[in-house]
Amino acid sequence: MKFADPSPSILAAAGGDTVKLFDVSVKSGDPCTLSYTPSPSFQVNSVKWNHTNLVVASAGDDRKISLWRKNGQSIGTIPVAGIDSGDNIEESIMAISFSNKGSRSLRSGGSGQVVRIWDLQRKRCIKWLRGHTDTIAGAIYNCKDEHLASISLSGDLILHNLASGARAAELKDPNNQVVSLARISVLVLRALDYSRISRHLLVTTGDDGSVHMWDTIGRNPKVSWLKQHSAPTAGVSFSPSNDKVSDAG
Repeated sequence: MKFADPSPSILAAAGGDTVKLFDVSVKSGDPCTLSYTPSPSFQVNSVKWNHTNLVVASAGDDRKISLWRKNGQSIGTIPVAGIDSGDNIEESIMAISFSNKGSRSLRSGGSGQVVRIWDLQRKRCIKWLRGHTDTIAGAIYNCKDEHLASISLSGDLILHNLASGARAAELKDPNNQVVSLARISVLVLRALDYSRISRHLLVTTGDDGSVHMWDTIGRNPKVSWLKQHSAPTAGVSFSPSNDKVSDAG
């Protein structure tokens, strides 16, 4: 579920195999303005707006990324259907995200344990970021599009340098254990977000219900809110106007 940012009146949500757009300003009648099913019977795992709030991307178990205009016009899929370009995805996609400075670049990650960066104009994968050993649950650029952070279900949190493609940091303890914050183990990481204001501020959350904020310069936790939920935390997001955090579990 994702609001168009910074216009919070349009909400994109996915459930089962269907993506719907809702106009939350509608006071009566049906607020749903668009409904589409990228691939019948295939679960949609992620839905995101582009930076202009005119295009919605979705991805899931059908192993492709579907692009739609807000008015209901399909822009196609990535990889391009019916063309073997060498970029075919043989995995369930769990996370997608646009770049912050434009809509030409989009990244994806999933059960294949590799973060892919796509050139949307060419509809080709242009970079592969490796290092995870489990399903990737989230991948996102920082506010300057300099680094990309990705998390996996095994608890790995990896920072990638986008210019070089190399790993800038791997935040886990010296004994190669699961990522830990203030000696509190995070068994599974499911959601993350970068601050829109501070380029080195990152928040993660997972199955233990805790929320952790990282300063990626010092590569240490800045603050932790432990066990805020009694169930796995499914989502977390910074405010677009300040460094306040909201989460859902």
